[in-house]
Amino acid sequence: MEPGGIVLDLGSVTLPLSSREVFGSAVPLEVEFGVGKGRFVLEWAAAHPEVGLVGVERVRKYLQMAALRVARRGLSNVRLVHTTAEDLLFRCLREGSVAAIHVYFPDPWPKKRHHKRRFFRPSNAARVADVLAPGGLLRVKTDHDGCAAVIREVLAGEARLAPVAVGIAFDGVPDTSFEVKYAQESRQVHRLAYRRV
Repeated sequence: MEPGGIVLDLGSVTLPLSSREVFGSAVPLEVEFGVGKGRFVLEWAAAHPEVGLVGVERVRKYLQMAALRVARRGLSNVRLVHTTAEDLLFRCLREGSVAAIHVYFPDPWPKKRHHKRRFFRPSNAARVADVLAPGGLLRVKTDHDGCAAVIREVLAGEARLAPVAVGIAFDGVPDTSFEVKYAQESRQVHRLAYRRV
């Protein structure tokens, strides 16, 4: 059972979303695509009570787990949405309304016939640039070398997104569950950050 108020019913809110309607005040809006069990969203929301964080997760079991953890921590600045990243990006977010987007360990879809399913493709990169406010940040992490190369190439093709120093962009950003696991395996993690210009 999902705790009331934490999981947004997209059928009962005004779209595109506004932080005033979702959080009750005009707080800076941040988005995480693929919250999983919620490790990042919990840590980031607790450290940044001044932002409203919307997390999207298409696997209902993980969404419910994350919602319960948010409720236990008493975090009032998190809302979770059961949909796809593309649905949230194209249907639910207003242009220029998002202060930061977090995309951590997106599915690399390594088989060539599945490459069209990857999140980072030109149409999605253009929409990310649309919804980010001027100065807004896109932060990305992946452990997949091939996927990292594709992400760099795709984002280099979007003139409104300029690369920024990862040391600065990721300062104070907590690790995800995948990252903790990969550190134990000494697996390399690629970190990429871009600012909306």
